[in-house]
Amino acid sequence: MLRNLLILVVVALGFWLAAQRLLTGEQAPTETATNPPPVLEPIVPPPSRQPRNLVADISVHTEQELDILFTRVEQLLDRPRSENEAPLVSIVLHGPEVAFFAVQNYAKYKGLVDRAAKLAALGAVDISICQTQMRNLGIATDQVPSFLRQVPYGPGEVERLLENGFVSM
Repeated sequence: MLRNLLILVVVALGFWLAAQRLLTGEQAPTETATNPPPVLEPIVPPPSRQPRNLVADISVHTEQELDILFTRVEQLLDRPRSENEAPLVSIVLHGPEVAFFAVQNYAKYKGLVDRAAKLAALGAVDISICQTQMRNLGIATDQVPSFLRQVPYGPGEVERLLENGFVSM
């Protein structure tokens, strides 16, 4: 009887040690040397990176044309972008559409300007506006919203982006 009790204690001790190893994540030394733990695929795949940055060289004549562009960007946007992520599209405004973003025209183009500001805040777009065209239209540098990045010459900015690996859309 004492022998059976001793066997029971040894077996119980063995189960207890095995359970401790499982709970603490320890593995036997022979297991780690011969069989590395399996690599598990993540449940949620990491966000895929755009293979290339896009630049939109914008010279549109109507509010509807710019609205179509913003709709396309919204279709590409699957989540807000973090601060260290590049925007989906870099937009360069250097035609008559520059007037849409003048502060004095905000009441007329409020929906369009607010939509552009939202896309910029989400990190979907980086919007540049041409100071040369602003001067041609009589718009001072302090008369456009602050989310617009002012560049000296719009076509030059498009060339710079293309030289830096952007693809025209």
